[in-house]
Parts: sequence; structure tokens; C-alpha cells
Amino acid sequence: MTEQTPILSVQGLCAGYRGHTVLRDISFALAPGEILCVAGESGCGKSTLLRALMGADDAAEITAGTVALAGLEPAKLPRRRRQQFRCRYMGMIFQNPGASFDPVRPYGAQFRDTLKSHGRYDARRFAADAEEALGRLGLTEPRRLLACRPYELSGGMNQRMAMALALLLGQRVLLADEPTSALDAVLRLQMARELKSLSRTGGMAQVVVTHDLALAQFLADTLAVLHEGRFVEYGPADAVLRAPGPYTQRLLEAVPRLKGGSL
Repeated sequence: MTEQTPILSVQGLCAGYRGHTVLRDISFALAPGEILCVAGESGCGKSTLLRALMGADDAAEITAGTVALAGLEPAKLPRRRRQQFRCRYMGMIFQNPGASFDPVRPYGAQFRDTLKSHGRYDARRFAADAEEALGRLGLTEPRRLLACRPYELSGGMNQRMAMALALLLGQRVLLADEPTSALDAVLRLQMARELKSLSRTGGMAQVVVTHDLALAQFLADTLAVLHEGRFVEYGPADAVLRAPGPYTQRLLEAVPRLKGGSL
């Protein structure tokens, strides 16, 4: 990738919960359109990293280091302005995306409310903008989908609706927490392709955490391997996977191999 000014820069980050440190000295820089995959086994601190970056009220507590978004440090802003600033630039999709939406309200109503809360709602453009966002994800029948409630859609479709909302909000950084682990093999590959397309065609930077090195190999420009709260490897994905260290090699050996499989 060509060198660009980072949209997200993390330096010496330490974070945890109630005095217990989970992450230690985490540093990375993320350029527009770049995909960073953070791989590691369960319990290594992957989700804590995303929670620290999002900075919600119930997020992991940052005890040291800095997080800069679009050149500014949200932690230095007043509390209300801090969250507004983060939400302007950064969105997140969860392993269970339906949990982030009201299960019984139509998506259209939820999208409108979210856009209004971010000061980005334009009634005259909403239908066209929503259709464009859904179309970028390969989804047809936008009116029908916006009338659906989360409980009426599959896990994969709920993932796409969360991605469409990030596009509508114009967010430049997408955080994804195990985005394919709850999907079957066909949807898993389709979701991976869509995530890659968001970066390649739309310039959206992404931090994708996963225990799945096959997914990381498919998606990542840059790969970080997290072990016991520290990056034990960090660099271009091809280079890390071509000459893995001992811990990364153990992770690779644990990946199931299926003949003819792409992911």
C-alpha cells in the first residue's frame, strides 16, 4: 500500500478492567483503506482492544498510551464531544450484530434515529442513500429490507445491515469483532469479500479481530498476532505468515484444511 497519513494511530496502549491490565504496550497505525487483522486465541485481549478503541462508557479503561483518530485524541475532548467525535469516524460490527439493534423495530426507523442522533439525517435523501449503501453490499430490495426487523433476518443479513449503517454514517474506520465466526462457510466467504470491497473501493479502514488465521490471510494488509495482551508479531500479512514465529506457527497448525476451500 502507498504511504498515507494514518486515520487511526495507537501508541503504547495499555488497557483493562477494574485495575486488571489486559493489553500491554499496543502500537499500530492504520491508513485509509487498510485492513489490520488482529489474530489470536480466545482470551488474548482481542475484544478488549476494540472496546478500548471505541471508548464507550462501559469500555475497557485505558491506563496508558494514546489513541488518535483523524489526528485528534478523543480522550482529550469533553466527555459528550468525545463520543460524538468517535461515532463520527468509527463504527463497529459485532459477532452477534442483532444484539446492537432493537430486535422488534424496523431497520428503516433505527437507521433514521441513528442518523438523526449523529446530525446526518436528510429526509429528502434518506431513501436514495440507503439504497446506495445496501447496493454497495450487493443487497437488492432495499425497501423490503428497511421494513424488516432484525429478528426476521439471518445472521449474515444482520451483519450487512450493520455495515450499511456504517456506510450511511460516512464512518471511515470499521471495527469488526469476529465478523464471520457465526456464519456458515458460504456466507463466511461472502462476508470476507464484502469487507475487503469496503476497503478497496470505499477507502474504509478496518480493524478485524479474529481467531481465524485463514480469514486473516484472506483479508489483511497488516497482521498483528496478539498473545497474552501483547503483539508478538506485527507487519505485512504476507511477511508474517511466510516466516511465522513460534506462537503464530502453532496458530497456523490449528487451522483446519479442507481440499478446494478458499477460506
